Amino acid sequence: MADYPPLPVSLVPYPVVSNIAFAEGPIFDDRGDLYFVNYMELGTLGRFSRDGTVEVWTHTGGQVNGLKYDGRGHIVAADHMGDRITRFDLRTRKIEVLTNNYLGESYVGPNDIALDLKGNIYFSDSGKDDTVANGNFYRINVDSENRPTGVDRLGGNNMPVPNGLAVHPDQKRLFLGTSGTNTIHCYDIADDGSLANDRIVREFPNSSVDGMQFDEHGRLWVARWLNGSVDVIDPETGELLASFAMGGTRVTNMAWWGKSLYVTVAGRNSIERLDVGVGPADIIPKWD
Repeated sequence: MADYPPLPVSLVPYPVVSNIAFAEGPIFDDRGDLYFVNYMELGTLGRFSRDGTVEVWTHTGGQVNGLKYDGRGHIVAADHMGDRITRFDLRTRKIEVLTNNYLGESYVGPNDIALDLKGNIYFSDSGKDDTVANGNFYRINVDSENRPTGVDRLGGNNMPVPNGLAVHPDQKRLFLGTSGTNTIHCYDIADDGSLANDRIVREFPNSSVDGMQFDEHGRLWVARWLNGSVDVIDPETGELLASFAMGGTRVTNMAWWGKSLYVTVAGRNSIERLDVGVGPADIIPKWD
């Protein structure tokens, strides 16, 4: 096991935002505004601004789960009910569809998003029925001007609910959770962007895995859905390093600001802050 600095023994969730119809997809822009999905009603994006105000920021035209900030003034969104990946201009709120099919085949329900530091967009396509294994995951390739240049399918067909994903800080590995099997997979990323060496890092004993992010020391933090917790694992060994109860089930996702983690807890219709005392790995793309 790596020589990680110690984690808190326990943490108390602090409520930040309530009245979220289904709490998911938190992400901060580089100014410190927090965006999230389904504020007040399904299908919206909410914004919790630095001045403390909360608003319905826009309507998505579908129902989004995962969000990420691209470092170029956009929020990228996995539209689960719209079967597409979109992005929103933070200045104009204009929506752009990045992809709604792969080689003419419609997606079955995009779920979550991760970006590498070049701006390429990885997304899971989980499907809408958790009892059916019909998912996959993909990458939207972008050029140096943040323009999509194509989509690659990365997994085999009929995956068991692929969900949260995260690019390792070394940019050489992709981690993917499959909610249908409560497992976290790791793939090596080749120089040409292809994936190889699929292996299971950890299989949890109960349901399930959702969104995930790395901290600044390379530990993987995982939202544990019906387990009602955020768990921290060693990505090299799969060892469970810590588990923090969130005070409600359906823990879906997370985002860092400073040394605090903001966690969406759908069972409480809320975003809860954990003052974890550790910062995130860098997930905002580096543009020349």
